[in-house]
Amino acid sequence: MSEQKPSEETLRQQLQLEWQDNIQTRSQTWKTLEMEAALVIGLIGVDIKFDLLWVALILGVLVVISCLSGIAISIHHRNGQVRKFIHIDRLEAALGLHHPGLLDDVHPPERFRWIDVLNPTRTNTPLFILRTHFAILLFALIYMGVRIVTS
Repeated sequence: MSEQKPSEETLRQQLQLEWQDNIQTRSQTWKTLEMEAALVIGLIGVDIKFDLLWVALILGVLVVISCLSGIAISIHHRNGQVRKFIHIDRLEAALGLHHPGLLDDVHPPERFRWIDVLNPTRTNTPLFILRTHFAILLFALIYMGVRIVTS
């Protein structure tokens, strides 16, 4: 039984799906930051309005949980992005797009390395998102600590 090779149209459609999935994943990753920002604004607003330590701590814990989830999602999405670009590269090769000079400067993304979070010379959007999750997490922890000390 011989294997049937996919048509160019099938390969193009799959390439388009891979890119759409990558764009959707990036959008979901940004949404995690939006949700954290909304929770922080809610935390501060409710704390100012009611000035109740227990409410601030409960909302602060929700922000912390959200940040930890956001960090996990960002890492998961970056790993998925790395896999997605392997698929994209294979589809491009099957479509004959790997000619010298055509895509020479296009490189697949790398997985996160924890040291990159602290390395200011490493810059890319997913790393910015990961750093921002950590910044919001630190903010929430400091906010709760100050609330505890000043109450």
